[in-house]
Amino acid sequence: AIQPNLLQPEVATLLGSLLKGVLLVAASLLVSKTVLPRVFQAVAKVPELVLIGSLAWCFIVSAAANAAGLSREMGALIAGVSISTFPYNMDVVAKVVSIRDFFVTLFFVALGMQIPVPTAGVIGLALLASAFLLLSRFIVVFPLLRQLRLGHRASLLPSINLAQMSEFSMVIAAIGLADHHIDEKTVSVLIFVFALTSVASTYLIGYSHGLQKILAGWLRWTGLEDLDARAVDTPAAPTHAGKDVVLLGFFVEASALVHEYELDAESGRHPLLDRLLVIDFNPLVHEELIRRGIACVYGDISHLETLRHAEIQSAALIVSTIPDTMLKGTHNLELLRTSRRLCRHGKVIVTASRTASALELYEAGADYVFMPGLQSAAQMASILAEGLEHGFAGLRADQIEQLRRRNEVLQ
Repeated sequence: AIQPNLLQPEVATLLGSLLKGVLLVAASLLVSKTVLPRVFQAVAKVPELVLIGSLAWCFIVSAAANAAGLSREMGALIAGVSISTFPYNMDVVAKVVSIRDFFVTLFFVALGMQIPVPTAGVIGLALLASAFLLLSRFIVVFPLLRQLRLGHRASLLPSINLAQMSEFSMVIAAIGLADHHIDEKTVSVLIFVFALTSVASTYLIGYSHGLQKILAGWLRWTGLEDLDARAVDTPAAPTHAGKDVVLLGFFVEASALVHEYELDAESGRHPLLDRLLVIDFNPLVHEELIRRGIACVYGDISHLETLRHAEIQSAALIVSTIPDTMLKGTHNLELLRTSRRLCRHGKVIVTASRTASALELYEAGADYVFMPGLQSAAQMASILAEGLEHGFAGLRADQIEQLRRRNEVLQ
């Protein structure tokens, strides 16, 4: 442990441990930048050796941390961070996950066997600590994100999703128990806090967008302004006059669609781009669209007020190209109903991934339902037929040329 005795802290010991930690991090990063790339490149053709090499590096840094008077767990963390940017990290993670789950289970079983049967006092403390943990996320995270000029949605969602107590806290608790920094009762409370927040976060994350809407409404009722609404009221983008084609959300399909119009303009700018208005909450997308001269509004398309302030009432065409699996806090059927409510005379195009969903959208009044799977399958069938008859060399060359010409908003 860094500090042998919390009751009588020794500044020299603390500074010495801190210095050792800094030196260990620096040495690990230095080796990961100079030696390890060559080692992994030499064994990259054998996946098993990559895995063994990663585990060996973990054990080496853990042993170095233990020799320096630090915890082995801290050494393992430093080792993982130092090779996290390697191109082999995803493969290593996929293979280590089963080993990790096995030993994590043993760790929690061993930790649980050390605690006595919980009493009413322990359960009460755990409930209070869990409530404090949940509340602290909003007290700490929300103001920081709001200070960065983010609206209610972007500030509340991280606060909700960070509700769970970290697993690494249990590792620190185990170290503290072994070094007699904390007693078994404290560990018991922490274990119950971990269990309670883990269960609670499952539901909180699953219903985070609905909870965010409720909390955002309460915040607006208390008089706290939603900065997203202000961004819609005073956009940095060009004027919205004449913008009668509205894109609800901007993802892969919308990016490709916009670029098709950019490529299609053989002489000058395609006229539809001057009629286009994009509503999305991705600031990077917002910045790039403005650079390309495309009007956009920063806002959450799941909010009725966002669409109302964006003045989609006068739109001739409203398009949603994002499937329900990617939408958060709303779905295409709800977007269709909202669009019909705000814009009674405009045409509405929505997206579906399944036939049943498409038919439901048509029954709800959609003018057209875009189904990426059907369009992709039709094109793929044509490509297979031509490739089997004439070969794929020409198709391959044409596609490579097209890809090199593309410069989409979302690369």
